[in-house]
Order: sequence, then structure tokens, then C-alpha cells
Amino acid sequence: MSLPSSPDRGSQDRSFPARLLLVVATGVVLLLAWQLADLLLLVFAAVLGAILFRALADLLARPTGLGPGWSLLVAVLLVTALLAVVFVLFGATIVQNVETLAEQLPTAWAAVRDRLGGGGWVEEAIDRGREALLSGGLVSRIGGALGLAAGAVTNLVLVIFGALYIAAQPSLYRGGALRLVPPRHRDRADRTLGRCGTALRGWLFGQVIAMVLVGVVTATGLWALGVPSALALGLFAGLAEFVPIVGPVAAAIPALVIALSVEPTLALSVLGLFLVIQQIEGNVLQPLIQREIVSVPPALLLFAVVGFGVLFGATGVLLAAPLTVVAYVAVRELYVRTIEADETEPERITASPARRASS
Repeated sequence: MSLPSSPDRGSQDRSFPARLLLVVATGVVLLLAWQLADLLLLVFAAVLGAILFRALADLLARPTGLGPGWSLLVAVLLVTALLAVVFVLFGATIVQNVETLAEQLPTAWAAVRDRLGGGGWVEEAIDRGREALLSGGLVSRIGGALGLAAGAVTNLVLVIFGALYIAAQPSLYRGGALRLVPPRHRDRADRTLGRCGTALRGWLFGQVIAMVLVGVVTATGLWALGVPSALALGLFAGLAEFVPIVGPVAAAIPALVIALSVEPTLALSVLGLFLVIQQIEGNVLQPLIQREIVSVPPALLLFAVVGFGVLFGATGVLLAAPLTVVAYVAVRELYVRTIEADETEPERITASPARRASS
């Protein structure tokens, strides 16, 4: 006569296939996400653009009383008009400066090489880099550059249109994302998404203001010092400000090369200018602009830029900072707060009998 199996053992046997299926499904999803990493980064860039458009639309809706759709349309038209005005007023000058800078950099680099001695390990390293750059034939290099430019333009157009669609109906896409979460966790996921969006909105506004100010101050300072192509160098410095820590360093290199080809003392003045700008930006501007949003430690940002660059290339470097902001807020909301709640729960339980006794 056989004894009946215990209910607990039967339930465990029945739950094992479900757990195995969950593990397999999770592995498949992670593999697909890795294969579609470039597309997912473009989706994230579109979400960033949608947050920026939606924030501008909300700013317009408050004083004007326009609805969400009309305020978004006005915001897009204003941004388009502003870019058109800037291009009409400064487009020719910017293009001329960029072309001049592209022509000057090789000559300036050769002058810097001669000034550093023109021989030994410096010349050998430069020659090896030039040979590596020129290898593969002229036609293939031109084709690769054109393909890269076409891909960048295509991705930019895709991101812009995706941002407009998401900004037009943010609740539709947010609700669709929440439907992927089990019902018992949806409130917490919704709260986390809201706080990630708030942090990204504040970070974006801070970065846009910092980029404009750094670009204007850099161009003005380089022009005052007499550095050629100051406007193009200032534009590059402003755009590079989007990538924290690494961007400002990269922006200073062409300015230093141009200045060093003219005069070593001018290079020292340019170096001092960039150091002063970064000190003001890091110690005065950023604390004032981003005072109300999440503050990510600089070391974490630095390693995030390097890590995302290694994993996803140039797109990972560009989006490393906002991705780190999202990850920082999500970990704080979904993990750190859970640990803190678990730590305070025993104290609450042990204190409750004492309160009941005193009552």
C-alpha cells in the first residue's frame, strides 16, 4: 500500500516546469535585447527627445492654456523656427569656420609634430596612425565615410519622428510598457517610471543650458585670444558638453592643436581658458542648474561613459549619461528602498508589542 504524496511535494513538482520556462524565456529576451541593442538605444534616444518636446510643450501650455496637442505643435514650430533663424544668421559663418578648421587641423598637427622634434617615437607613432587611417584604399575609405554619414542621418530622422510620436501620446506608450509588468507590481513600476522621467527632464534642461553657455563662452574666449576658427571650436565644445567628463577633454584637443601650431604661449592661454570654463561649469553652473534633480557621482559617470562606449560604440558614449541617470534612479527606487524597508520592518515589529503594552 503506497502512501499519498504530500501536497507540498506535488506543488513543487508542478512548479518546476513553470520556473524552467521562465528562466528560458528570460534568457531568450536578454539575447534578443543584446542583438537589438542598437535599435533599443535609438528608442531610448527617441524617448529623450519626446521628454524634451513634452517639457517645452508643458511650459507653453501653462501661460497660454493650450491643450497637449496644440502646445506640442507650437513647441515643435518654435524649435524649428529658432534653428532656422540661427542657420540664416550664422550658418554661413559656421560652415566657413568648420571648413577652415578641417583644413587647418592637418597642417596644425604637422606643425605640432615639427615643434615637438619631428623625429623619434613621436614621428613613428604619428606615421603608424596615418598608415592605419589610410589603409584600405581611397575608394573604400570614401565609401565607408559616406555610409557612416548616411546611417547617422537616417538614425537622426528616425529618432526625431519617434520622439514626436511618443510626445504626442505619452500615456499610450507608458501604459503599454506597464502592461508588461505583473499587476501587483504596476503601481511601483509606474512610480519608478515617473521619477525616471522627472530626473531625465531635469537633466536634459540642465545639459541644454550648459551646452549653450559653454559653447558661447568658449567661442568668445577663443576669439578674444586670437585662435583661428573660434566659432567652430566653440560649437564643438558646446556639443561635446553633452558627454560628461570625456566630452570637455575631447573638445579641448583641437583647440590646443591649433593654438600650439601658432604659438606655445597661445596654447597655454587656451589650456587655461578651458580649465577656467570647466571649473565654473562644474562648481557653479551645474550645481545651480541641476540642484533639484538626481546627482550622479562623477566617478560613476566616467566609468559609465567608458563602459557604454566599449559595449555599444559611439551611440553608447552619447547616451551614457542619460542611461546612467535612469539606471541610478531605477536602482534607488526598486532595490535600495526595498532594502531600507526590509531593515526598518523588524524594528517596527519589535516595537509594536511595547507600544501595545504601554497603551
